[in-house]
Amino acid sequence: MRKLIILTIICLSTLGWKPTFAQGINFETITLQEAMNKASDPAAPRFILVDCYTTWCVPCIEMASYEFPKKVAGDYFNPKFISVKFDMEKGEGKELAKKYNVTAYPTFLILDAKGQEINRVVGKSNAEEFVAKVKAALDPKNSLPGYKAAYEANKSLITGLPYALALYQNSKDPVPVLNELFDNSEDYERFSRDYLEVALGTTKFGTPFFRKLMMDKSSIDQALGTEITNRILFDKIRKDMYSIATETGARYKVFYTPQEVEDVAYTIGLLKLPQFEAENHMCRIALFVVNKDLDGMIRYFKRRVSTLPSETPYKGILEGILMQNLAKATPEQKAAIMSYFEDRAKSLAKEAKSYQERVTVITK
Repeated sequence: MRKLIILTIICLSTLGWKPTFAQGINFETITLQEAMNKASDPAAPRFILVDCYTTWCVPCIEMASYEFPKKVAGDYFNPKFISVKFDMEKGEGKELAKKYNVTAYPTFLILDAKGQEINRVVGKSNAEEFVAKVKAALDPKNSLPGYKAAYEANKSLITGLPYALALYQNSKDPVPVLNELFDNSEDYERFSRDYLEVALGTTKFGTPFFRKLMMDKSSIDQALGTEITNRILFDKIRKDMYSIATETGARYKVFYTPQEVEDVAYTIGLLKLPQFEAENHMCRIALFVVNKDLDGMIRYFKRRVSTLPSETPYKGILEGILMQNLAKATPEQKAAIMSYFEDRAKSLAKEAKSYQERVTVITK
């Protein structure tokens, strides 16, 4: 039996069999210079794929865990690329982030053997989509210079939107292009879904161009629907406000002045988002945190957050932020926080008693 097992292993090795977990992209643990040396081999010249990730980037983790190991990814990349990955917040990754101006994650740099950037792909994709995006990125007309040349030759939405998006993905400001298109296009073009999705998706909240768009919000609402527009606007700052509220902004490179947070809270307040959705309270809570107004936060929780149903998604996260401030609270503030949670406990006890009475009736 032992001889049979050994013979089977030898046969599989001879036939070039590889375990299924090794069929995806072969990321090598080498420096970028070493990758450049390997890619410049005259006998087998290749491109370089650089996976720029961070440990806190969920899409980065998902692609590494589920998409890169797929055979379709390995079949395309392994013969054509030297693939490497770097944490942009550690070691060599910090220098590469500066050199290539990487600010969004995940970002995938496509380099030549000299380390010159050919193009980049930004964002999460499944394996098949990722291969298609990289193939397209290798076409010179789909590079940043290619998009620029096309736009300069014919300034229209057809050429301008791809150029603006490429600028954004390359950590460059797309606003000059978007502003030029907005000023020189007909209403049916600048309030089209295609234009608005790029403009709202790439423009920073609160900037002059953002405010310029907001002056025509009624037209945007008509084009996209008020609920969709409001959700797009809120989603632009939702994560940032969570970082401010939980005081983790420095970790994620999120920095707002108190005035900027107030401007965000004011603008979001005008959208009249449903107050029964707990996350819609995040901007106000972030404002209390950045202003170090714990008394105001406690009053807000008692007035607004306490009225949310206990099963409301995200409510527990909001209450966790309140608990997080316990360490810096005065004795009076600690007593007020304890009072809030005592009231919540009593309310939940009444609710539990009501459900238990119903169970008793059913079981009789």
